[in-house]
Amino acid sequence: MRANPFANNDLVRDCEAAGLEVTVSPMGEWIRYILYRNHEDNINFRRFGKLFRSLMRYRVISGDNKRLFNAIDSGSDGFHDESIEDILLRSGQHLSSRCGSEAVVSIGSGLEWLESKEYAGVISVMPHGCMPGGIVAAMAEKFASTLQKPWISLTYDGIMESNNRTRINNFAEIIRYCAKT
Repeated sequence: MRANPFANNDLVRDCEAAGLEVTVSPMGEWIRYILYRNHEDNINFRRFGKLFRSLMRYRVISGDNKRLFNAIDSGSDGFHDESIEDILLRSGQHLSSRCGSEAVVSIGSGLEWLESKEYAGVISVMPHGCMPGGIVAAMAEKFASTLQKPWISLTYDGIMESNNRTRINNFAEIIRYCAKT
């Protein structure tokens, strides 16, 4: 949902209209997480015949990802692509990486952004009734309180509505207020 304008009712445009500068987490995080977990499962379940292939898949995709980020010089705008190991290290303090859901990646990346001086807050996006999204939403308030930056969770269910726009505008006001203090 985070990268699909149709599914999230063009969230990026709504955020920018509210005066926010937006960075969307790359889809590659999820792909690298799946490959990492596949390799980890092959080790844990002693599937020795699949170890080499799962390791090579993970390394090739991670290497390609790193080369792409270096090619576009993403460090110049403050956005960098964190390794899955670092994301899992952050989220692992709150949720096991073995849960196998988007929540692990969302929590790890969200915490990275809350800890960074370059980001003012986090918006999580989820389909209505999504269990991993619900896990993130349940933990987000604690993270926001602890790290003193706003984190909101928005749900989308395919119905045109204005509640999320209102929440985005409120989020932008909170960020502007925090920047002044």
